[in-house]
Amino acid sequence: MTIPTPEETTPIEPDVEEIISQQVKDERKRRWLLALLILLLLLICCVGILFYRYITRPQPLPEILPEPIAEQIYYPPTFKFAITGIEQPLGVGVSPDGQRIYTTETSGERLIKMYDRDGNLILSFAPPGTTSSNRIPSYIAVDANGRVFVSDNYNNVINIFDADGKFIDSIIGRDMTLSKFVTRETGSPPPPGTEFFYDNINKVVVYQLPDEEMQVAHAPENEGWLPLGLRFDPAGNLLVTNLEGGKHGVVVIPAESLNGSLTEYAPQLKEFGAQGDGDGELSFPNSAVTSSQGNFYVSDGNNSRVSVWSPGMQYQSVIGKGTADSALSLPRGVWMSGKDHLHIVDTVGQVVKVFDVSGAEPVFLYSFGELGNEQGQFNFPSDIYIDDSGRVYITDRENGQVQIWSY
Repeated sequence: MTIPTPEETTPIEPDVEEIISQQVKDERKRRWLLALLILLLLLICCVGILFYRYITRPQPLPEILPEPIAEQIYYPPTFKFAITGIEQPLGVGVSPDGQRIYTTETSGERLIKMYDRDGNLILSFAPPGTTSSNRIPSYIAVDANGRVFVSDNYNNVINIFDADGKFIDSIIGRDMTLSKFVTRETGSPPPPGTEFFYDNINKVVVYQLPDEEMQVAHAPENEGWLPLGLRFDPAGNLLVTNLEGGKHGVVVIPAESLNGSLTEYAPQLKEFGAQGDGDGELSFPNSAVTSSQGNFYVSDGNNSRVSVWSPGMQYQSVIGKGTADSALSLPRGVWMSGKDHLHIVDTVGQVVKVFDVSGAEPVFLYSFGELGNEQGQFNFPSDIYIDDSGRVYITDRENGQVQIWSY
């Protein structure tokens, strides 16, 4: 009998191991394929649900999808470019379509300048009857019709221009416009082509009807009227910070009185605040805005805070006191953007600070900017405006420019 050599012996046990190993691999593969199939089915179901919701209730996609987490929402804007060559700009405003940028010069010729969206100068303008020595255009608000409202801190008036810089009228007192005053003087509304202006030095109104001699009349008393900051709320009411001695506060001019005939200007004013440093008091307020809940937020400059008032104009609380990162030094321009994010320009702090005021308590989110004269740095920033595209416009006074940032 022949005994087989080791090479001729059939190894039975290794074949069994290979079979078992292959079975394990096949089982794992089946499990992975099953898991992928389940994930694919879930994805198809989600897409189907979103499609069904969109067909039955069409909405913008962001309203259908869940809100992103907070860390993805709360981030500062980035610096884009600056419009330079402006003599100490203070106020800034933008047309409703975002195509025109307006800013005020508080030094040099003290003009109001209009730029296109790319920062190219279109033209400069000023109220009639004034020169660089007797005007100080300050803050700007642009209404839904494109009219440009500019406070004049020298003449204590609010001048009104059309979108092209053509002078329309002036609010020269709490319940008085130039056209209303001329109507009283002449007995009829001023016809087209009438020229008029308010002379604060001599306290007179100068007017000239078409083809007639120039007339001078003593201006009415404008006691209690020293407008500074201007903002339109979503309803079209004009929020004016008023610096009349002993009465520092906010005056609300209703939209209907501004949209009607200015020759019949008779606003039912609402107002709140008093001068001081206590609760419910203000010291040189520079700007006021409202939240989606109707609360008022007023930059209380010399008190180093922003004060909060209810929709009924009752004092509530303050923002920015203390020594934390959220503390304010000299707040001036304020703006309320989407989701009730309050932007505050801290002029001495050389920074813009942003708070979420949508909840019961304000939450400090972030700040941007720093002292300097390089891109994205400030030297006495003053005012702020944010348009519907997320562009942020900030007047940088001592650097002589308007900075443009973007979310």
